[in-house]
Amino acid sequence: MTTTSRHRSNIVTLFDVFTEIAGACGVTGDTNSSPSPLILQKYPEDFNDESILKSIRQFAFPLGFSSNDSSDLAVQLFSFVLTDANSQLTFGYCRFTPRTNTVICLLSGYAWTSVFYKLLNHISVVMNNGTQEDIDLLLTRIYHTDAPGAGEHLRLESIGQSLDVEIPDLTRLPTLKDDKFMLEFYNAVTPRQMMSIYASLLRERRIIFTGRKLGQLSSCVYAAATLLYPMAWQSLFIPVLPSDLLDMIMAPMPFIIGVPKQINDPTTLKDIGDVMVIDLDDRSLQGAHDDFATLPSEVQSSLKNSLKSNIDMGDALSRVFLKANLVLFGGYRAGLSRSEDTQVVVWDKERFLADQRPSLHQFLSSLLGAEGVQYLERFIDERLKALNAGSPINDEFEKEANMMDSKRSQQLASGDVIEQALSAVRENATDVIGALKDKVRSIEIRDRIGRLTPKEMRRTKESICRKRSKSAKRDEPPAVGVEPLSFENIQWRTEHDSQCSSTPSVVSSNPESTSFDLIDFGDTPTKERPKTVIGNNGSGLDDFSDLIAAPSFLTSFVPSSDRFNHQSTPQNRMYPVLPVNGQRNPFIASVPVAPLPSLPVQNGLYSNPFYTTGAAPPPMPPRPDQKMNAQQWERFE
Repeated sequence: MTTTSRHRSNIVTLFDVFTEIAGACGVTGDTNSSPSPLILQKYPEDFNDESILKSIRQFAFPLGFSSNDSSDLAVQLFSFVLTDANSQLTFGYCRFTPRTNTVICLLSGYAWTSVFYKLLNHISVVMNNGTQEDIDLLLTRIYHTDAPGAGEHLRLESIGQSLDVEIPDLTRLPTLKDDKFMLEFYNAVTPRQMMSIYASLLRERRIIFTGRKLGQLSSCVYAAATLLYPMAWQSLFIPVLPSDLLDMIMAPMPFIIGVPKQINDPTTLKDIGDVMVIDLDDRSLQGAHDDFATLPSEVQSSLKNSLKSNIDMGDALSRVFLKANLVLFGGYRAGLSRSEDTQVVVWDKERFLADQRPSLHQFLSSLLGAEGVQYLERFIDERLKALNAGSPINDEFEKEANMMDSKRSQQLASGDVIEQALSAVRENATDVIGALKDKVRSIEIRDRIGRLTPKEMRRTKESICRKRSKSAKRDEPPAVGVEPLSFENIQWRTEHDSQCSSTPSVVSSNPESTSFDLIDFGDTPTKERPKTVIGNNGSGLDDFSDLIAAPSFLTSFVPSSDRFNHQSTPQNRMYPVLPVNGQRNPFIASVPVAPLPSLPVQNGLYSNPFYTTGAAPPPMPPRPDQKMNAQQWERFE
């Protein structure tokens, strides 16, 4: 378990006293007196604190003499706690052997559960196989050995038996691998019960654990108290309650008590009233309050999600509740302030509450009411004492709190997170709206271009095309064309013969389109644009998808017969020659191309550079395999 302010600081030796206690003694002259455990030996022999020795005899045999279960011969390792006048804890580590009805006990100020349990097992081996001299020599060596530091090893050897145990680091969170208390708690209590126990601890309820195994019982009581880390339980704390102290369960104060089933019926415990009872044998929990429902929603979600996942053998279980305490109390430093006159650091709970999220305010206010919870008051007092003394605070809680404050400072430095998110959304929305406006503008322009030619003009063009297709004179001058199209201040001009060429002009692949795809106002990539159709030929539709060529609107003004005629004249070559896959067409490249006319600007927009008033291409006969008629032309129109 992690170290707290309730742990002793005036520790001189590894243990205070070693005792061997027998559970049976002769009946005294007074027949009405109950038998009491007898101390068979102790070390050091000059230890004469009778109050402590009496407590050791009392807690070493919590079941008394008549309640021992003779059917269970398994050795049990359990622990108890003695509290001094300063509310500091001294731990008693016991090894009970039912076969001999004896207990060996080490009393120490160190909270090294695994270390002292292994020491007890080693001492028991020496006691069973060695002499009294071997026992005294071993106890003397342990007693006078300087306490190793965290991570160091304690090595002992007696009568050929060696012991090598590592000292735990109490500044770190307990792990399931190395901490017997946490492992027993994890195996005996369900995740749902853990959350309920944690919520009741925060409210400082009266909590009772009950079970038949003394080791499991004491371990679960210890482990439950560590869920408050870095705070420490300040009220009554009894891992294993002796039978002659059973009246303690009626105390009106908050407590965590382990009550063996052998000394009290669990049904009686449930009738006490305002108390939570956890039965470790039946894996059941009953309580008078639903404290978990009062926790802030983010704490509930954190606990549920964390305990739902697999817990490894490290400190994952401890960190689940550390994170919950960080959510609730990690911002305690918001209430700290330094007096300008005395330079003393003080803590203001109102200032602390004002800085907390609204979702936490009600719950924290209930903990900081008129009376307040003792564990939080003690925690704040200890932090103020350390800050005013200049002592470093470097536990796991403070490390996590520093990281949380650092992230918060970065967020404040870069601006409010929500405002940044909204700004990003607004910026993206502006881009989307702009793109939609451009697309709508493109659609409007296409629709308006489609409405440029009235029905009368289309009829005129149809009659001209019919007359020219029936004419036998191929060199007859073309009929008079229509006037140039106009759209606001942009002049769209084309040759009149291109409107009724023997080969259809390029049209949109959409059969519902009513206008030429002259300009793509959208942002669709070239490879994703709808493919255009260049009439019918022997091989089917040709979409020129394998060529790097000019956009479709450039080729729409030139008859297809001229595009592939390498003997064309400068008069009818009025389109740019673009490379195909990096190479020019050898037929086209062999003929010099007339330079393109300069692009005249009209009102900031370019006019059609492919309109030439002095050149008219000769009409070409239709292909033998393709008979064009008025219906086909109407379809392309």
